[in-house]
Amino acid sequence: MMKKLDIYISKYFIKYFLMNIVAFMGIFLLAQMFRIIKYINQGKLVGISQIFDYVVNLLPKMFVETTPLAILLAGLITISIMASNLEIVSLKTAGIKFSRIVRAPLIIAFVISLFVFFVNNSIYTKSLAKINFYRKGEEGVSLKLPVTKDNAFLINSTDKHIYLMQNINRESGIATDVEVITYETEISEPREVITAKEAKYDNEKKSWLFKDVNIYNVSTKETVTKKEYQSERYSDAPDNFIRMSAEDPRMLTIKELKKTIKEQANIGEDTRIYLAELAKRYAFPFASFIVAFIGLSVSSRYVRGGRTTLNLVICVVAGYGYYIVSGAFEAMSLNGILNPFIATWIPNIIYLIIGLYFMNKAEY
Repeated sequence: MMKKLDIYISKYFIKYFLMNIVAFMGIFLLAQMFRIIKYINQGKLVGISQIFDYVVNLLPKMFVETTPLAILLAGLITISIMASNLEIVSLKTAGIKFSRIVRAPLIIAFVISLFVFFVNNSIYTKSLAKINFYRKGEEGVSLKLPVTKDNAFLINSTDKHIYLMQNINRESGIATDVEVITYETEISEPREVITAKEAKYDNEKKSWLFKDVNIYNVSTKETVTKKEYQSERYSDAPDNFIRMSAEDPRMLTIKELKKTIKEQANIGEDTRIYLAELAKRYAFPFASFIVAFIGLSVSSRYVRGGRTTLNLVICVVAGYGYYIVSGAFEAMSLNGILNPFIATWIPNIIYLIIGLYFMNKAEY
């Protein structure tokens, strides 16, 4: 009997989810039509093939952003119909708990969340890059790295040393007013300090050649002066000191985001925008699973009159409210008020508490 119940409720939940996702994506696409017409008039989209390619690349964004609301309403409609047919009351009378009744839809919602996670981290990143290329009208154009950088900074946590340079030229491989601090285990425990008026990266030996050098040993407090000094230990290439900070984090996969965060942190750049995107990449997909608790439980009771309409309004407000709340906390993380991972999970926790509250009420 329980297996038949799972199949029965799952069939309707999937049906209404697919109907909702198609409807929401259709509305989303309709809202984009004026922008598409503008791009056609500006010559950014030429021919049917480019227009079709642009629309296809919009689909992952539509799917990711509308799935939570589609699941919320799918749960509401499925349980509302069962409640109006007195099926929920009958099942409860038979001794079946409400949490058991909705187990199958919750599992489906969790599986959909995993799929959203996959789409958001792989397909969406590539499609967004393509969309941006069309919007700029320069498909295949990449951002160019600057040649020089003032006050360059780099931490090599593997070989335990820090570079400080007044200026570095990425193409010539020349740096001026260089200071290199070598440490044991912690940065606060320096072992050796190298200062040089100039340094040039030796492409053959893959290491820096320091000129007019002073080497200070912290433990012995002795300073050794050399005209030139070179060691295989200091092998960090000039390109490592200059990274593109204007790259859109939404176009990076989780692996690329982690790599970028590490590189940007090593050269002293602000990583908040990348950390916020990384945190959002983990948190947002599971909103689809969390809001399912609200959608499935809020209409569990059959009440005559306009209660269904009221429940529908509550779910729609709750669904759109999630985007507002998550956007507010994301802004706090970008402003440095909250840790990005805490900020992105607070909306999920709030909605999970609300969902569990309604789920508990639905049991009685």
